[in-house]
Amino acid sequence: MLLCSSLVMLMTPGLAFFYGGLVGRKNVLAIMIQSFVSMGWTTVLWWALGFSVCFSGDLKSGTDFFGILGNFHWAFLRGITLDTPSLINPSIPMIVFCAYQMMFAIITPALITGAFANRVTFKAYMLFLTAWLTLVYFPFVHMVWGGGIMASWGVLDFAGGIVVHNIAGIAALASVLYVGRRKVADAAPHSIPLVALGTGLLWFGWYGFNAGSEFRVDSVTAVAFLNTDLAASFAAIAW
Repeated sequence: MLLCSSLVMLMTPGLAFFYGGLVGRKNVLAIMIQSFVSMGWTTVLWWALGFSVCFSGDLKSGTDFFGILGNFHWAFLRGITLDTPSLINPSIPMIVFCAYQMMFAIITPALITGAFANRVTFKAYMLFLTAWLTLVYFPFVHMVWGGGIMASWGVLDFAGGIVVHNIAGIAALASVLYVGRRKVADAAPHSIPLVALGTGLLWFGWYGFNAGSEFRVDSVTAVAFLNTDLAASFAAIAW
């Protein structure tokens, strides 16, 4: 699981390279730093309250907030020791589960940045990152994966189809509608090699993203791993 966590972490720099190669030369640093800032600031938020409000308490026991948000029992990772087992698989320490889920929290807001490339200041992005994680991402993680209201409905999300891709896509659409069109449309990509490097890192990291979401080694893990490669391969051929 630590290896899978490392693979998922690698996806965020990969995303930075991917977006950095697609924008114009003068905007490369601006778009890339948004991904790298997410690695630092999201980690701090996750340690302070994110993990706790996502995974402590549940609707069934009445220990969360209306099935939408968890409680603050594990804020600052308080009470979690090296021997504390995770709820999803007792053989995996809670601290390892925390690290794996943190990597998902890091890359999800970074996915959105491509929608408002070249049109958002650094200060505005920091405010957006903080607010979006707190008000959107953390509640959805709890509702789907943390025993919240959507989990009680029987909603299943194996590797972030809802929690990562769905809400990031909706946020990207909302961002585009809010900030409007780029001043310079259809600018030539800065660097195709950067795009290729980013694509390779994302492809490689996705093995940890999908296969690791089984949280054990079994046939489902193998199928997720193989399907990840098949999907990426067919997409590459089609493109």
